[in-house]
Parts: sequence; structure tokens; C-alpha cells
Amino acid sequence: MRGRRGYARPLEGADRITARAEADELLIEAAKVVRSTDPYLAGHFPEVTLYPAIFLLDGIRQAVGAELHRSPALAAHLGTDSPDSPDSTGGEWLELGSLDSARVLRPMLEGDELRLLIRVSAGRPGALRAALDCRRGDGEQVARMTVELVRGGTS
Repeated sequence: MRGRRGYARPLEGADRITARAEADELLIEAAKVVRSTDPYLAGHFPEVTLYPAIFLLDGIRQAVGAELHRSPALAAHLGTDSPDSPDSTGGEWLELGSLDSARVLRPMLEGDELRLLIRVSAGRPGALRAALDCRRGDGEQVARMTVELVRGGTS
């Protein structure tokens, strides 16, 4: 298959996202409420709505892709074709290049509002480094991760 790959619609990694470029970094804050009615949580853990930590990775990927346009320098470092060639979700399609570190400190349960604080900087050529500090609404840290993101969606 040549050209852009066809992908299924991703999970909604965030309910809302805000971002600002600061020096050579992009600072993103995304929020996600854990809801038992979200279709991907049905049957994940019997009788308890437990948010899978793996979904934090997609939250990072989606938030950075949606807000990358705010930092032309990071977009250029990533090697994007152009800011006018977004994917169908309105942002740059990014993929996980590597998971450098991950630590889940507390469970994420129904009703928890998760705050994903993501600090994005240039990584190796053609890649971005994203460091996540995930906290519940009460300020308690529940997870931290560092990932490498690369441009995706081409064969």
C-alpha cells in the first residue's frame, strides 16, 4: 500500500487540551475524566472502572499531534511536510518511536479527572521527546512517562 495508511478512529485521549510554546519547548496540559461509560473501558477490569495506563501513551500522542502547530521549530525538527497537511483529527499524525520510561504510581479510577502535563522538546533528528507528569484533580501524581514521538501515517 502506498501513501497514507488508513487508521481506525483513535480513542479520545483527552477531553480538552491547552498548550503554549515556550522557548524551545511546547508545554501542553490535557484533561481526561475516567468514565465507566467510555466504550473502551467495558470489561477492562471486573466490577471496577480502572483506566489502563497504556491509554496515557495515546493521550500523549494525540495531544502533541493536535498542538504541534504552536511550535514551528519543533514541527521543523520533526520533519513535517507542512503545517497545512494535518491528519483527519486536525493535527499531525504522530507515532510512538520509543517508550523511554514509565511509572504508574496510583490507580486511575472512575470519576478521576486526570491532568496530563506534557513537556515536549527536540529529540534525536526526526523525533520529539515528550515527558508526561499525570496527576489526579486532587494534585496526587498517578503516573510519569517519557516517550519519543516520530512522524507517522506513511508507508
